[in-house]
Amino acid sequence: MDEKITFGPRDAVPLASGNHETIVIDVVTNNYRVKKVYVDQGSAVDIMFYRVFKELGLEDGHLTPVWTPLMGFTGPPINPEGMITLMVTVGRAPKCRIIPVNFVVVKQQSPYNVFLGRPALNALRAIPSTLHLSVKFPTPGEVAEVRGDPEVARACYLAMLHEREKVVAQTTCLEPYIPGDETRQPGTQDEIEEFPLREDRPDQVIRIGALLPLEEKEGLKALLREYSQVFAWTVEDMPGIPTDLAVHHLNVDPRFKPVKQKKRSFSPERNEVIKKEVGKLLESKIILEVYYPTWLANPVLVKKEDQTWRMCMDFTDLNKACPKDCFPLPRIDRLVDSTVGFDVLCFMDAFKGYHQIEMAEENQEKTSFITEDGTTTTRLCRLA
Repeated sequence: MDEKITFGPRDAVPLASGNHETIVIDVVTNNYRVKKVYVDQGSAVDIMFYRVFKELGLEDGHLTPVWTPLMGFTGPPINPEGMITLMVTVGRAPKCRIIPVNFVVVKQQSPYNVFLGRPALNALRAIPSTLHLSVKFPTPGEVAEVRGDPEVARACYLAMLHEREKVVAQTTCLEPYIPGDETRQPGTQDEIEEFPLREDRPDQVIRIGALLPLEEKEGLKALLREYSQVFAWTVEDMPGIPTDLAVHHLNVDPRFKPVKQKKRSFSPERNEVIKKEVGKLLESKIILEVYYPTWLANPVLVKKEDQTWRMCMDFTDLNKACPKDCFPLPRIDRLVDSTVGFDVLCFMDAFKGYHQIEMAEENQEKTSFITEDGTTTTRLCRLA
């Protein structure tokens, strides 16, 4: 790690530098991403506030006693609660460093969560620049740079002026950290750019990486607009694949007898969700009404990450009647290796992709399911 660290004309100077903002970054420690970390070149110690210490899941028994009071806080000297050594990751893989930091834990109100003082900066061999609101440090192979967040820095500064430290501190503190999540680029809102695919539909936006070179970014936008007809925003936008090209066939073992599941009861809230979903599917002709089916399944509601419901079907009985396909799915490492040599990675959302290939007509009835229409009537539907 003998790289030369410099700040020059090619380094971006944020507009916030004119307001002389502090450098506020985020780090990872104890499996949490800690935000509002103040890079304090004037501090002789690295400081963690007690509320953050507790939110990290640490106990007082982990602390090593410290008898020397801290000077420099407003008011009288502060007696620390103790000291703890934690491994801290600064930066995002592969441009990151992991260093041990001896945090002095104090019970004080502050809009910040952690102060990284001179000991941590020296261990990191970091060079901060308040003009560029960033910190550079060497890593194996190249120099890493961590940019500060001027909006967070400004919010913390205003909180100190108005004595609202506790309010600001509770707005954004810790995020659970999953090893490897820093490799997903683009990852933050600043690294994503949205643009309308068509001028006549400003609500239909596409997300691309904001850090792409300008020429490459414009070329990508032109390519996406050229093929705008392949994007679907609603179920009605999907014409489906012609049946002469592809259809779904169910390889049902004739030795299995058809199974009709008994109708399940749902709460009023879930019944309303099922009713709306079935209504949309009927309107788009993805499902059709059927009478006297031989196979019958029940819907199943599953909570999604955004707390909305996803309606699925309990086809466990039908699956048991179909022989298993012995061809395995591709291994994830082979999929990753196949991206080597390509400059652009695309995350494609196959919108309702399972609806675009129709079920063979002789198998449609086997996928029938039963729902309640909100009254005493019962509706039987099948995939179309």
